[in-house]
Amino acid sequence: MTFGVLPFPVLDTGRVRLFVGDAVALLPLLGASWADAVVTDPPYGLEFAGHGWDARAGFAASLPGVDLSGLSDGEVFEAWCAAWAAGALSCLRPGCHLVAFGGTRTWHRLVAGVEGAGFEVRDQIAWLYSSGVPKSLDLSNAADRALGVERADREVVVSERDTVLGATRRVVSKGEPVTDQARALEGWGTGLKPAFEPILVARKPCDGGVVANVLAHGTGGLNIARSRTAGGRWPANVALDAAQAARLDALAGAGVAGRFPVFHYSSKASQRERPRVSGVSHATVKPVGLMRWLVGLVTPRGGVVLEPFAGSGATVEAAVAEGMSVVAVEKDPAYAPLVQARLDRIADTI
Repeated sequence: MTFGVLPFPVLDTGRVRLFVGDAVALLPLLGASWADAVVTDPPYGLEFAGHGWDARAGFAASLPGVDLSGLSDGEVFEAWCAAWAAGALSCLRPGCHLVAFGGTRTWHRLVAGVEGAGFEVRDQIAWLYSSGVPKSLDLSNAADRALGVERADREVVVSERDTVLGATRRVVSKGEPVTDQARALEGWGTGLKPAFEPILVARKPCDGGVVANVLAHGTGGLNIARSRTAGGRWPANVALDAAQAARLDALAGAGVAGRFPVFHYSSKASQRERPRVSGVSHATVKPVGLMRWLVGLVTPRGGVVLEPFAGSGATVEAAVAEGMSVVAVEKDPAYAPLVQARLDRIADTI
């Protein structure tokens, strides 16, 4: 695989440099052993909302010259994960950590790819939330339709305005089954309600033992003190949003949210957090609070964070707010103004 010359950053504030290009191609051009952490939210390989960047064709385009024939879609995704992770590994100093979000159906491919690139898998963090929307096929209605029958009493409302995911559909009335086959399948679907996302925690191998590495490079450990939760509790490998916390409280009979201070609390990104410039927004935005917690957990104070998949810039904003410097890569130039908008928004607070 042949790489070209590193392009000029489209954004350079001194503390933040943003490059536009393919992470697989650009990361090897950034040099070796300078980054203190990788905190990233890469594509999940789920063909999200029909986007090409999250599908086999997009991953294959990042791997020119690699023979992908005979590989399943999951194996192609794993090969792509291994490719960008290898570039990230080279950028990191010994003992530095990588934190990467994944999808529940493809997380094993992400982990295998990152491990295959040379990282040590250290842990996973489960981010639990209550605002997920089930993506399940109504098998009863599907059976009626497959048999050529439409339900006259079925009512579906399509949104008048597109969201970042396109037009939305809401089933107001599912209608009564018509055929015997559909009646037998009443109540059956194909998917659960999403309520968590796994976050991989991996580490570049240390130079000698971990203590020797920390003494030599200042890396290899986690900032437990910075990441302690309410009441000064040791941070756990689970993060909750407020609704999930309330559910746990109800199960425990507490009645009020916050009984479990060992967990970090972070809801999904609000509309206020999601930048929009000239009609452009990003479909998959992580909450800044969660990203700040992750950045603070794995990055030495004043360190340099590498984000290979910048998107709208949540990691960039979080790292800057935590006093870090950031080098980011984003494939789509349309998202660069979103990153700038985030920096403009917090300019008076840093």
